Amino acid sequence: MTEIKGLKEIINKLNALPEKLENKVVRKAMRKGINEIRDSARSKVAVDTENLKKSIITVGHREKGKIAFKIAVVKRKAKSAKSPYYAHFLEFGTSKMGAKPFLRPALDETGDKVLESVIEEIKK
Repeated sequence: MTEIKGLKEIINKLNALPEKLENKVVRKAMRKGINEIRDSARSKVAVDTENLKKSIITVGHREKGKIAFKIAVVKRKAKSAKSPYYAHFLEFGTSKMGAKPFLRPALDETGDKVLESVIEEIKK
């Protein structure tokens, strides 16, 4: 695992900021990081359908006062868009088809890079 220098100083500086400004900075940094995972997942989709790639999105929400983000596969709002119901079949496989995961490998490959990206964004 990568050692990250200066994290303690960043945390101290964030603690000194007003809460509203701190949340804005952290939310922006976290969104940038999670978008890197999303983009990586889109590039790893084995079945080349633009529908599935465009259906992989980032969703922000609050959990008990904490800032949280997740990556979701949702039906797009475009009238011509089809439901990406088959996303979990690709990710986990079926009894007749082997798995062709795209979400887990994206997270595994970009984990350290995302953390560095979040820290750099907070430093700005």
